Amino acid sequence: MLPTVLLVLYAVLLLAIATASLKYADTIDNFLVAGRSQRKTLVVASMLASTIGGGLTIGTVTRAYNIGFPAFWFVAAGAIAHFLQGALLSRKVRATEAVTLPDLALKLVGPSMRTLTSIIVLVTWVGIATAQFVAAAKIVSGITGLGHQSAVIVAAAFLVAYTLIGGQKSVLRTDLFQFGFLAIALLAALAWLFLGSPPAAGSVSVEVFNANFGFLDLLYYVIVLGGSYFICPMMFSRILSADTPENARKSSFMSGFGMMAFALIVTFIGLWARASIADLGGIDPLNYIAHNSLPGVLGTLLIFGLLAAILSTGDTVLLTAAGVLEHDLLKRKTVAGVRVWTVAVGVVAASIALFQTDIIGILIKTYNGYTAGIVPALFVAIVLSGKRRMNPAIAFAAVVAGYALGTAGSFMHEGSATAKLLPLAGLVASAILSLIAAYGPKKAEAR
Repeated sequence: MLPTVLLVLYAVLLLAIATASLKYADTIDNFLVAGRSQRKTLVVASMLASTIGGGLTIGTVTRAYNIGFPAFWFVAAGAIAHFLQGALLSRKVRATEAVTLPDLALKLVGPSMRTLTSIIVLVTWVGIATAQFVAAAKIVSGITGLGHQSAVIVAAAFLVAYTLIGGQKSVLRTDLFQFGFLAIALLAALAWLFLGSPPAAGSVSVEVFNANFGFLDLLYYVIVLGGSYFICPMMFSRILSADTPENARKSSFMSGFGMMAFALIVTFIGLWARASIADLGGIDPLNYIAHNSLPGVLGTLLIFGLLAAILSTGDTVLLTAAGVLEHDLLKRKTVAGVRVWTVAVGVVAASIALFQTDIIGILIKTYNGYTAGIVPALFVAIVLSGKRRMNPAIAFAAVVAGYALGTAGSFMHEGSATAKLLPLAGLVASAILSLIAAYGPKKAEAR
């Protein structure tokens, strides 16, 4: 009963914060990029909170339980991407004064790239929203006893309501608190598990490769999954909300260090479960630990920390997809429109989540096409901005080719060599065509 009461109180608190931010949501710039006035600390916390969602947390612990230490790379790939982002992209991206990732594509390549990027981002981020709703449902179900589908409806309804009220300002305001909440919960849980109930000597091993994870897997994680963090509309919305290009650059580096630490923490929690729990009873390892392996107060703290992480990612995912629909596909600039599309995206994602339970599987399938198509083309465009302009038709072909190959990988059996090689081939194809677009014959495109 107490956890349910706490859940309701937590929801009321977040809605109050969103309502207090309502006055800042008067223009689309304020609603989507918080007026481009956010300080470094807030941007870093929001980047971490938006990246390290409950889906990633629960999914990585589950993967560590199944395959061992190599699950670390699922998150560490994002950390590496953030370091590279800070070194190569953040300052340039912030200087463009873009509002969304497709808006950036418009400024650097042209209208056709904006439209194509918008469609791909929309499809991909509906998938990511689905994963967040599935993760939230696991937490809500564990607290209230609701079945999966009922929990999805409750979680999705709250996330949509919270997001459409306050926009990016309320998201940024709560991200610092919510990320801190998750960090404390995970560190406390890790300490309790390894100090209070240590696994048997030799049962936890740290290995880069094992029977379940080879070099091709590492390549896939670092390049394909990492690429989705390197050029990411959610991360770029944070970069674009920074008060200066220099603070945008520093924020990317600092969030990279935070992600690396997080990768180690959640991986070792999964390794503890792998060594200590023989039968999970049909639930994921992290929820099992929260309900069965930790004292009541600490278990509740962990559950609400996970919920905070889910909300921090889920709200940004919804804003990203809705903003792209309103600003880039419909080419309008109304806050009311973004709110309408927030509801629409939420409904579609929730409808899919009703029948899905594999969080990491959903994320991998959504990342494949996006990374293979979008990342090489926009990387070339950003790096060469102010020096060379890409041929729009060839750049368009680069994204289509990469996306087609990457998406084809999503239809292969998960874990098979083909499922990994196709997205990698898509990245190569997109990169080659993007370089041709930059250094080959030029053709201007009407705006």
